[in-house]
Amino acid sequence: MASIHTRKKEHLRIVTEEEIQFDQDGGFERWRFIPNALPEIDLSEVDTRCEFLGYKINQPFMIGSIAGGESQGTELNRSLAVAAQKARVPLVLGSMRILLEDERALSSYAVAREVAPDIPIVANLGAAQIKTLRNAAQLLTAIQAMGADALSIHLNPLQEALQPEGQPQFREVSRSIEILRETLPVPIIVKEVGCGLSLHVLQRLSKIGIEWVDIAGAGGTCWAKVESHRINDPIRRALAVEFFDWGLPTAEILVSARSLNTVHLIASGGINTGMRYAKAIALGAELASAAAIFVKAWQKSKEHGILEILEHYRETLRLTMFLTGCKTLKKFRGNQAIFEQIAK
Repeated sequence: MASIHTRKKEHLRIVTEEEIQFDQDGGFERWRFIPNALPEIDLSEVDTRCEFLGYKINQPFMIGSIAGGESQGTELNRSLAVAAQKARVPLVLGSMRILLEDERALSSYAVAREVAPDIPIVANLGAAQIKTLRNAAQLLTAIQAMGADALSIHLNPLQEALQPEGQPQFREVSRSIEILRETLPVPIIVKEVGCGLSLHVLQRLSKIGIEWVDIAGAGGTCWAKVESHRINDPIRRALAVEFFDWGLPTAEILVSARSLNTVHLIASGGINTGMRYAKAIALGAELASAAAIFVKAWQKSKEHGILEILEHYRETLRLTMFLTGCKTLKKFRGNQAIFEQIAK
């Protein structure tokens, strides 16, 4: 079995070098905006700014969890944080599991706050790890040492079941999340990793007091494909193939969750173009998020490439708001008068 350090390095390599995207597009191509030729506003009036975790940010977008602890983690997190600070958007750090096992890994996480003093930074840990957590005080100490403002708990039962080193023990995970929500003095975000959160699961999370969720639907990185590149056993590899299209498309989740008013939705999963980002916000997401595209951009041109994507996304959203006659995000978000579903 690969060590956790080796596993993280393998994940980064596979995500950037292999074809591991879902075949489906996240469901966004089933929706289109209705152009407004009389928007009655000036482009200069359009405001994409909003608030998240008590910070003012320049657009409703967040860089998703990527790195932490592995050898490249420090350099990558520094670049992501520098870009996030300049663009004034939130950043989610990679899984802190390595840090809980080895305190020497702290620098690869703490570097983000060192170079990004006034943007939201979110720590991240897997559900399988919080269930076996024996020392919540250690977790809080690590979160504070990282300078994080919140904790994201990722649900990845399919990935845990497929990966050679997986821990597919999810009994009483809901209760573990609830206990952390009650005891940790920081907000908790619950997210999937690419298969999506169903309406039923969203309702269950709301019932235990979770206010922020990242729906992480099918459409972006497919972790069944990622893990298939790491499986040597041909029988297990063939099993992974059966689940290459397992998941709920991101746009469909947003539409089905319209009735919920007790949770704030972050949309990730297939947010790999500016227009899909704009559609995610229009369909009701408070924020949108992506991860893999920033690793690829970083490998090509470091902070410059990351900033280019963030600016492109912001301008696509701003122009879409102008062309649908929406001066503010409040008017744009969830406005069913500005988009329509395309017949399948």
